[in-house]
Amino acid sequence: MENEKYRNKILVVDDEPVNVKLITDILENDYEIIPAYSGREALLKITSDKPDIVLLDIMMPEISGYEVCEKIRKQETTRFIPVVMVTALNGLEEKIKAIEAGADDFLTKPISVVELVARVKSLLKTKYFHDQLVKSKEKIEAQNDFKTVMANVLPLLLQQIPPDKKNEIIQQMSKHAEALVWEKYIHELPGNPEQTANISCSVMNRLGGCFSVESVGENKYTIINKKCPWGDDINPVLCMLTKAIFARIGVHVFNDIDIGITKTIASGDGHCLIQVFVRKDSG
Repeated sequence: MENEKYRNKILVVDDEPVNVKLITDILENDYEIIPAYSGREALLKITSDKPDIVLLDIMMPEISGYEVCEKIRKQETTRFIPVVMVTALNGLEEKIKAIEAGADDFLTKPISVVELVARVKSLLKTKYFHDQLVKSKEKIEAQNDFKTVMANVLPLLLQQIPPDKKNEIIQQMSKHAEALVWEKYIHELPGNPEQTANISCSVMNRLGGCFSVESVGENKYTIINKKCPWGDDINPVLCMLTKAIFARIGVHVFNDIDIGITKTIASGDGHCLIQVFVRKDSG
């Protein structure tokens, strides 16, 4: 079912089935358990089942737990999966070897139920925060990629198309730019000029600008910007894109809106000055 809560997947690896069953009985109420009975099978299931954590026996024939862990750490797609080495060995040398192989933690047999549950919860929490960080990084990179396209490709594109098509291109680009951050960061629809002005600044600042509200009147608001959101290589054509994004944000609230940009960084003014005029009865 789509609404069913996600269950973290735990790969339990041990060549002794009784040990796999023991761990399964402890954890299966809260997690999805994936059993593997050899190092070779473990490596296959890590790729196919994509577990969130691996509980890995050390002493196994053919491929030891150390070797499995080393292979996990060498693969780009698996290197950040938490690995807990499970062993009957209790010597310092074995623990050092496990750490050198890339293990995040280790448990000694016979396994303590309380210790097992605590280690699993702790490592899954750490993995969750890591995954969220990766997603945030990917989001930032996507925004940067978008700005790069805007700064480098759009001016060249506009030079090649007829004048009557330029506004259409700008409108499509502004729609994409605004949507990029609107759904992610704007959680409440503005209801008046002041709120609209603040949200407009928030959207543009997400794209890399330094926009702030200078003044708000009954039927207009003025915004100042001290940093071009499209990068250091400023192109006056991109001012059209900024204007179009402000227009798209404004029409979320007002049916009739007019935007004037009287000063721009691209023209050497040191800042941009944007004035947005709205009809009082158009909200």
